[in-house]
Amino acid sequence: MKILHINTYDKGGAATACRRIHLGLLEQGVDSKVLYLKKTKDIKGTYQFPQPKKSIPERILEKIKQKFFPKQDPIAKFQDQIEIFSYPDSKYDITQHPLYKEADIIQLNWVSTFLDETTFFAKNTKPVIWRMADLYACGGGNHYEKNFPFTELEPLIKHNKNARKKALIGANLTMVCISNWVKEKAEASDIIGSFPKTIIHNGVDLSVFKPYDKYWSRTVFNLSPEKKIVLLGADMLKNERKGIDLAQEALKQIQGTRDDVQVVTFGKGEPWSPEVISLGEIQDERLLAILYSAADLFIMSSIEEAFGQVTIEALACGLPVVSFPTGGSIDIIKEEENGILAKDFTADELAKALTKALSKSFDSKVITSDVQERFDIKNKVLEYRKLYESILQSNS
Repeated sequence: MKILHINTYDKGGAATACRRIHLGLLEQGVDSKVLYLKKTKDIKGTYQFPQPKKSIPERILEKIKQKFFPKQDPIAKFQDQIEIFSYPDSKYDITQHPLYKEADIIQLNWVSTFLDETTFFAKNTKPVIWRMADLYACGGGNHYEKNFPFTELEPLIKHNKNARKKALIGANLTMVCISNWVKEKAEASDIIGSFPKTIIHNGVDLSVFKPYDKYWSRTVFNLSPEKKIVLLGADMLKNERKGIDLAQEALKQIQGTRDDVQVVTFGKGEPWSPEVISLGEIQDERLLAILYSAADLFIMSSIEEAFGQVTIEALACGLPVVSFPTGGSIDIIKEEENGILAKDFTADELAKALTKALSKSFDSKVITSDVQERFDIKNKVLEYRKLYESILQSNS
């Protein structure tokens, strides 16, 4: 059984989930490979799609065209509203790659700007699993829905949806949804609603993400042993969807009533206050696990999130989580057992949830035990293996 995962980049949350599945399959003896459009990390069984080399005259001509005949991007004027917008076409033909030809199953992950859906599904002869890292497969270019200008971009969205519908006619396709929320959106989609779907949550490597001694962990980051450490983290802290502004407002309310709270952040972005300790990007997963272990509470402040890997990473280290009631958090958080869900998407309700969590004593052993039972990557990989075997058996 040979599995080929397709993912555009090897960085970001979707890439992390893809990598964990891939490495877990290798550990269990499955022939797994990952094909990236852009590869920066040296990880076993991962490959970069070859980029055609352009001649000097071709590069010069391309620059002239860009300067004097720039393409009019219809979404340009909505850049402040749109986190990302993708088209169902690209210039790459994945079916011509040797790794595609030798694979038994193709697993699509986050494939924006890489997968050319029309040519891929027209030429494809293999069963395909599309692991939905967000809502991109559901619609006409948007990856999420909140604050998206659907009305203003209706003609473009309609065009993209029609192209995708046409490409998927007769496709041998199974959708893997990473949360109940994603599955609900997929079921409601007029593009992929009719395809078979299953839910497989993201998993976490429990040999890496595990509790470390809190006092020692704080010495690693030079954090106060007396303060209540509240942690926030995201790839891009300034991403509006990550809800950092709401978390900031909620934390101001908390800090206005108590002086023992220290806010610590990690990820790209500057701290909003001199009192906030910003640790920047943390690439090493073991170091990140130590940081989770140093904290008393983690805030998952995204206002829309398909799953939220940082949530299960924090929980695996025994750290309770306060979250808005979004996506994966609804599946992950057990009220007052491993965290608190805010009642709605306002700073006031987040502040109430934080106050409640800071006044409660959580049992870290109960938290980690629950993660081991529900989100161990080894178990998730077994779920994928069963799905692969079932699909191959039905196709034979």
